[in-house]
Amino acid sequence: MKYFYIFFYYLIFSKLPSSHYPFGKIFNYLRITMLKNIVRIGKNCRIQRNVYFGDGNNVEIGNNCQINENVRLDNVKIGNSVMIARDAVFLGKMHNFSSVEIPMNEQEITSSNRTVIENDVWIGIRVIVMPGISISKGSIVAAGAVLTKDTVPYGIYAGVPAKLIRLRKDTQI
Repeated sequence: MKYFYIFFYYLIFSKLPSSHYPFGKIFNYLRITMLKNIVRIGKNCRIQRNVYFGDGNNVEIGNNCQINENVRLDNVKIGNSVMIARDAVFLGKMHNFSSVEIPMNEQEITSSNRTVIENDVWIGIRVIVMPGISISKGSIVAAGAVLTKDTVPYGIYAGVPAKLIRLRKDTQI
């Protein structure tokens, strides 16, 4: 039955206009109602159009979250009050590349540890998060960053690869 909901989510509901359009709250309600049959999702969330969840396995979304257009989620647990800007990608799998005798595209795909996003996090536009990363409470990841390591609480990260540039609190780095 879950695949029935997945089929119709990607066919129709993922294409409905975003919540900032006229009647957007209705479209968001319809999209969320369909998604509750596919992923675990909390209360008072806004999920915009074209968000990709794969088959929905291993995706959890907390309360009061905003996930914008064209975000790709795989093997991720999202806390409460998280904002994710457009075109962000959360990788959940990688290709194995350990054998040089076998082409990489013929080697198995390996699943990684789950990516965890704690509460009150802001992920900027076109951020890429590698598999198994933990994004701590209150962190900000700047636009275009590639996050390859875990973050510290209230850290602001930018760059490729992303580095801690400062803290949101009045403490030193």
